[in-house]
Amino acid sequence: MDWRKYQEATAELFGSLGCSAEVDKVVQGARAEHRIDVWVTFSKFGFQNRWTVECKYWNSNVTKEKVMVLKSIVDDVGADRGVIISKTGFQSGAIRATAYTNITLTSLEDLKQTVQDDLIQSSLYHLESRATCFRHELHNLYSVEQPGPNQLVSTPLPGVDWKLVMRATGTLSILEQGFDSIRLAKPPYPVTFDDEGEKIIAAPTIEGFVESASSLLQDIQKFLEVQMKNAGKATKELPNEAIQPTS
Repeated sequence: MDWRKYQEATAELFGSLGCSAEVDKVVQGARAEHRIDVWVTFSKFGFQNRWTVECKYWNSNVTKEKVMVLKSIVDDVGADRGVIISKTGFQSGAIRATAYTNITLTSLEDLKQTVQDDLIQSSLYHLESRATCFRHELHNLYSVEQPGPNQLVSTPLPGVDWKLVMRATGTLSILEQGFDSIRLAKPPYPVTFDDEGEKIIAAPTIEGFVESASSLLQDIQKFLEVQMKNAGKATKELPNEAIQPTS
């Protein structure tokens, strides 16, 4: 393998993960044009992600200076992440320079797992944000009155199926437990109730949780649109639907 094939192999790997990967892409930044070894783009939940990937097919370890150069390019082109792929490895100064930054140092062999982990974390972030938005929208399907100084009474708006709203609210609460379980690294991860609403269904893996949560949130979005229409409310723009997680 030579440096050109190293670039192409990197692009093919990103492509296998469902990303768009262009080799030797010229990207216009705020201050200058930059030729990127592999320019990676992918969309998650309507958010466009752009990664700048540099491939170093060297017989020596990558230096701190190369990390700082990539960081400046990432900032200039507005990329979400910068990645350096090295055949040999990285100097200790280069590794320290990536602390608390959006720069990832890896090898081609480790790249697949690294990228999959990053995409899953991105998926979890957007899924949780989406669930929070939906919880707020469900609350908007109720009117709240204050009959007394220390009393609040909530009533479903006309046309709203309060039983289904309560079930959707319960599902979001279970999903919230699932997100907490993932943060605590305590599988299995709660996802929803069973059909009788008596038992909690949990996913044994994070990938399974992401897939199930994505499907459930799509159903809740459709449900919300119907309930808002029934209630005669102006339907607010809801978050874009999630794409399927990577395998």
